[in-house]
Order: sequence, then structure tokens, then C-alpha cells
Amino acid sequence: MPHSAPAAKAALTPLPFAQLLERAQAGDETVLPELRRQLAESPELWQRCGDLAQHAEVTWLQLIAGRDLFLQESVRRKLDDLKHELLGASPTPLERLLAERLAVAWLEAYHADVELAAAVRDGTAAAGRQEARRRRLDSAHRRFLQAVKQLALVRKLLQRPPSPVELAARLAPREQSATGRRAGTSNRLALAATEN
Repeated sequence: MPHSAPAAKAALTPLPFAQLLERAQAGDETVLPELRRQLAESPELWQRCGDLAQHAEVTWLQLIAGRDLFLQESVRRKLDDLKHELLGASPTPLERLLAERLAVAWLEAYHADVELAAAVRDGTAAAGRQEARRRRLDSAHRRFLQAVKQLALVRKLLQRPPSPVELAARLAPREQSATGRRAGTSNRLALAATEN
């Protein structure tokens, strides 16, 4: 039993995060309670690490740019601009999710475009390989268009229909202008009749 007291004390002593992370990444299940506690205390850790859309973006950016940090940062900024435009002022969680999917699909489709164009330009790929790249581009393009369609559909479904009061307010100016035109016409006719 003398060994259980130090082991219990060690289990209660918080590990430095770097050591905890290293053991967790190695699959050491004994660190789960401490890992869960630290993640609960610092949600920004799991929110960033658990963001699979961000992982996909980073992986595509690395694939597209390779070691070229200028290209990687330029494409990242273009991607951020695209997501900002897609998200708008106050996106719903569903719109945010679909915009992230659309951004990844955008990266994939344009990467396939560049790969095919480079192969055609350089004449480096045999006809069979170029056809495979064309199929990859077509597939990526379909996923991109599907993501666009889904975001547009969700936006359409999320639009609040106008209330009866709003509909009446929209129709009221039209009715007044039509009534005013009719009244103006009859006033002109009456005036013309009195002049004759």
C-alpha cells in the first residue's frame, strides 16, 4: 500500500499543459480527467483544436502553396475575404457551417483547376492522367456548386416572411397613388366640363 499514496497524490497534481498534451496525444487515458478539466477551464483550446473546418483549410492551403508562405498567406487572406462576404453581418450557426463548407469546397475546386491547367500547359501528364484530373475537377466543382446551393437554400428558408402589417404598408402607397390618379383625372374632367 505505500505505493498507492504517492500515485494518488501524483494523480491529483496538475500536469504542466505541454506534458499533459504530449501524453494525451500518445493515447495515455490516465490523463483524461486532467485534460477534461483544463479544456473546461480554457474552452479556446478545444474550440481551436476541434475546428475541423480550420484543419481542412490549413491542409488545403499547405497542399496548394507547399513551402511558399507568400502564396499560402495570400490564399488564406482571399479565403478569409470570401468567408467574410458569405457570412454577412449576423450569420446563424447553420449559415456559418455552410459558409465554412463552401470555403473548403472553393479551395478544393480551384486547386483541381490549377492542377489540371498546369498539366495541360506543361504537357507533363499523359492523356489518362489528364482525364483523371478532369474528373477530379468535375467532382470538386459539383461539391462546390452543391455547397453554394445549400447556403442559398438555407438563406432563402431563413428569410422571415413579411407580417400582414408589413404587407399592408407595402400595398398602401400603391393604393393611394392609384386613388390619387383617379381623383386627379376626375378633377381634370370636371374642370374641363365647367370651362366649356
